[in-house]
Amino acid sequence: MIRLANPFAFDGYRALVTGGTRGIGRAIASALAAHGASVVANYARDDRAADETRQAIEDAGGTVEIVKANVGNPDDVHQLVETARRSGTIDVIVHCAAVGTFKRATAVRANQWDLTMNVCARALLLLAEHAGPHLTDGRGRILSLSSRGSTRVLPDYGAIGSAKGALESLTRYLAVEFAPRGITVNALAPGMVEGTSIAGHPDFQSLAADARTDTPVGRLASVDDVVPLALFLCSPAAAWIVGETIVADGGHSLCL
Repeated sequence: MIRLANPFAFDGYRALVTGGTRGIGRAIASALAAHGASVVANYARDDRAADETRQAIEDAGGTVEIVKANVGNPDDVHQLVETARRSGTIDVIVHCAAVGTFKRATAVRANQWDLTMNVCARALLLLAEHAGPHLTDGRGRILSLSSRGSTRVLPDYGAIGSAKGALESLTRYLAVEFAPRGITVNALAPGMVEGTSIAGHPDFQSLAADARTDTPVGRLASVDDVVPLALFLCSPAAAWIVGETIVADGGHSLCL
């Protein structure tokens, strides 16, 4: 009989979470800390949210270091990795940082396109390049947060959807490169999640109503739906999942 260890036991792990002080990133960082990991949570602008995240994780008994860095800047990514690896190794990288503007593709300005691509996709490449030598063989994990807009055309989602598509393609290439070391690289596309940046979409209410109607379970996702999947993909139990984008959207994509 196969005996499985607790997949959510991250004692002794060192985890770096970009975009780790808001939304899904904060929830994942908090959960990793709650399950024993020493977490470095990155943020770019919101000092108040960063302080609140640190306080909440520490009040719950977790270990966290909050680092301000713009992952769209290569020098910042390098310094972020250097901070995270001070203990010698990194076990888990979760790339949640994202930025973008809700516009049609042809309305996106060049600088907006570059910023979205750099934060969503290029940052993943730089994280892998800088942190790769320090990832723990056999249990290292790189996970990125993607979007259903990577493969479906959503209104006013031109730059963000394209960047998430690039992120998923890069995930496959990195997965093949890291696999011989027993390090997995995957992405998670959770569909529309309540309380995240999608709420800033100008047609959010209409999109949300349609999603609830078209999703078999009849609701949007919550961060509580996403976090266990993220932890699983960061765990030893997911060692045989390599280069995949895991879609978890309550069945929404089955009905389109």
